[in-house]
This record gives sequence, C-alpha cells and structure tokens, in this order.
Amino acid sequence: MILKIEDKETGLRKISVKLKLKAQTISLVNEHYSGPSLLSLQEQGNQISKTFNVGQLITKKYLIREGPARLEISAKDHSFRQFFGGNEMVLHQKFTFDIHPPRLEALSKQHYIHQGGAECILYKVSEDAVSSGVRVGPDFFPGYSVNPSENEIHFSIFAYRYDLAPNQELKLVARDESGNETAVAFWYKFFPKNFRRRKIILNENFLQTVVPIILNENPQLPRQGDLVKDFVQINDRLRQINHEKIKEISRKSAPQLQWTEAFSQLSRSKVESVFADHRTYFYNGTVIDRQDHVGFDLAVTRHYPIEASNNGIVRHAEKLGIYGNTVLLDHGCGLLSLYGHLSSIEVEVGQQVKKGQELGRSGTTGLAAGDHLHFGLFLHGVPLNPTEWWDNNWVQTHILQRLHKQDRTTGKGTSSSSMEY
Repeated sequence: MILKIEDKETGLRKISVKLKLKAQTISLVNEHYSGPSLLSLQEQGNQISKTFNVGQLITKKYLIREGPARLEISAKDHSFRQFFGGNEMVLHQKFTFDIHPPRLEALSKQHYIHQGGAECILYKVSEDAVSSGVRVGPDFFPGYSVNPSENEIHFSIFAYRYDLAPNQELKLVARDESGNETAVAFWYKFFPKNFRRRKIILNENFLQTVVPIILNENPQLPRQGDLVKDFVQINDRLRQINHEKIKEISRKSAPQLQWTEAFSQLSRSKVESVFADHRTYFYNGTVIDRQDHVGFDLAVTRHYPIEASNNGIVRHAEKLGIYGNTVLLDHGCGLLSLYGHLSSIEVEVGQQVKKGQELGRSGTTGLAAGDHLHFGLFLHGVPLNPTEWWDNNWVQTHILQRLHKQDRTTGKGTSSSSMEY
C-alpha cells in the first residue's frame, strides 16, 4: 500500500500514521516539517509532498498475525487557521491481515509444449483467489472456470512465445485480494524450435506504392522525408503499435470458449510464408531492418472469399496498420484470430460468426506485395503457431478432452509469389 500526502498551498507541518490492533497501538510515522520563513518571504514549508510504503513500514515494526486492524492517518499543514494550528485531515482505514495464500493444485498430469505453441492445464484453486493462471517467463495467462457451478476447477490455455529463451520457468500461480501468492510447479516437457530465416529484397516501386498510403492512414507516424526511413518506421514502430492493439482487444475476450472443434486453414490455400520467419530486409544491397513474421501467408486467387477459421465474435473490422483491412475474431479466453490485407470486409464489430462464414475478400492492403491472406492467432497478445490449432487431434487431445473429462482425483467429470512484406 502506497500512501501519498501533499499540500501545495502552505506545505506539510506534521504527519502521523498509527497501526491499531485490539488494545495495541504502533506508531509507523511521526514526522514534523519546518514551515514558511518570514525573513526570506517564503510562503510554503519545506515539505510539499511525502510518500510512504505502508506495507514496508508495518513489516519493519510488527510481526504480522491474522486478524482485524486499523490505520489512523493524520496530516497538518502550515496554514494560519485554527490560531496558527493549521488545517488537519484525518483518515481511518479498517482492514484485515491475511497471511495465508490461496490453495492451488494441478489436476492434469502431462503437458507438452513447443516453442511458439500452446498447451492447456486443468487445476483446482481455492475460492479466495482473485486471479490465477500460468506464468511462462514474463508472460501471464489467466485461468477460467470450467463450470460456474464448480468454481474451484479452472483451466488455463498458455503459450511459450516463439522468441523466448528455452530455459523459462513455467509455474501455476494464484493470488488473493491481500496480495498473497502461491506458485506451484507442474509437469511439462518443452520442445525448442529453430525458426526459418528469410531475406526480403525491397524495391523502389514497392516503397513508392505502399509507404505513402500507410502513412496517410496512420497520422500518428511522423514523416521522415525518406522512403526507406518511413518504411522502417512502419515495419518496426507501427508493427509494435498494432500488436499492442491486439493485446488490448484480447483483454475484452469472452470468458468462455466460443468453439467446439479444430480451426481451419483457408480452403484451397497455398502457404506462401510460415509462422515466426525471421526476416532480414534489404534495399540496394544494404540491410535496413529485421522483423519476425508472426502468422501464415495464404494465397488462392485474387479477391478470394476469406472464411472464419472457427466460431467467434468480431472485435475489430477496419484498418490495422501493417495488416491493412483487418478482421479480428474473439474465440474466447484470450484467443484471437487475425485476417489481414483484405480488399473488403463483410462483417461488423460485435457480430457472432460461424466457422466457414465469409468475413471479406483477400487483397493487398497494408504491407502486402500481392493478393493473399495474412492469418494469425494470438493468445492474450502472444502470437501462436496456427498449425497446432488446425490439427484436430491436437485440439481434441490437448484442450477439448481435457476440459470435458476432469482428472479422476477431482471425483467429478464426464466421459506468382504473393509474399507479405
């Protein structure tokens, strides 16, 4: 708990913070500050603002035990009011010390995860937890209730980012309202992967065609007065902005899965580029940028009908920077699919769509050198390799069967190139 007290008029004169527990009173803060100087015509005291970490103050002076407590905070300023006694503000805050973290137990036993891929864990968590899920290195993937009537049983679909080092720690974690945290190890086997590297040769015609259009569509990007510099800004900074937007949209994801079967690759499509290609961009023989391609480029014919890969809710249906005309579908529990470079869009935000339903037509909007679809999957903003999700056996074994058949220990359950730049 951070406590900040300030007075911008005459300055602070005195601050007192006391911790009261039954008949015991513990002084945490008792400070006095000098006032204005009449000789120098100083109108304020020396201390205008003060910040305290109350949690640290308590742990330094009190061996914490569970039970009710109260903070008594008072502050005075150097006002001439109250016969030069100053104005006083008093605050009383009741709370309860809670030192026991949530209870947490992994229920599913075997978890196999590939770099750039996903996995699902089933677990049991006590009802005092306000958040729970899986932590993979710096990333956190929240859990969701399997069944609202059995609130202790949760699942989390988590991912191992393609660009994370292979030694990241995976932990099941839960936190209560008081900030107490439990972290539990669970069994998993990790499979590292080396992703493909590609050279992208840029030419003047491509830059002159796409760069001015994208800059006009994204006025937040300052013009550099140089096509190459403008391209690098689009390819780097705008790409980051777009992926932050995708992460932001994922926070509004429905708390239930919207689908019941595997995802589908675009019908009749040819793969032009794959997930996590590490691309080096050349212009006139010089390296100007390096970026990763976090999706699949799929091509069929010009203005081909683009089908929803699975049931979902439309969360975005307009331009999205490097992806041009884009549709984002929410499949629930933080999972989004992206359909980029469209020539037209046939759906609206908030619309429920079914697997195979037409979303729009393929095109060349955004950073595209030919008519195709950029298809991507994101889990809470983390890009995923779509090949797992196109595999019915993987989807059934790793996710759906795990959710529909809880572990027996719970006592419950049911049986020409169109490559994108």
